Amino acid sequence: MLWFKRLLAFALLSLVTACADLSVTPLASNGEAAHAEVNIVQVGGRNGQLYTRALEQRLHVNDTATAEYDLVSNLSSSSSSTLSVRGASSTLKKMTMSVSFQLLNLKTGEIVLRDSVTSEATLGAVSSYFGQDESERNARARLAKLLGDRVAQRIQLYFISQSDG
Repeated sequence: MLWFKRLLAFALLSLVTACADLSVTPLASNGEAAHAEVNIVQVGGRNGQLYTRALEQRLHVNDTATAEYDLVSNLSSSSSSTLSVRGASSTLKKMTMSVSFQLLNLKTGEIVLRDSVTSEATLGAVSSYFGQDESERNARARLAKLLGDRVAQRIQLYFISQSDG
């Protein structure tokens, strides 16, 4: 048993020292993110505002930069469906929100990336009608922000793959 504890301590120490030399480098050599030239086309509605804001924060959009790409998104939300557990009724609901997007190269007019992302949230754990409405509103806001983050990751992966190849 003592040998196992020593081996575990050695493994943890090795892991910590191996991660000590970790560094973060920018995507572009000039210190600017390689995706800063993306113009995000605004999506309507409150959920669209939250989605767009999450994208802008994640992609570090620079208003003064000349855009080379347009990001056009379409945000949609499905109606909530009631969840049940082995025949027992429940007040919980499941909401699905999805976004389809395309990244358009403004110089060539070509769509360089087209994709869609879907996410789900569970809501409605409260019994009051006001609480249920607030729960649905908060679920929509959470999903919009989450989809913004996921789309930004897809955009970043696209630019990383383009700089590698």
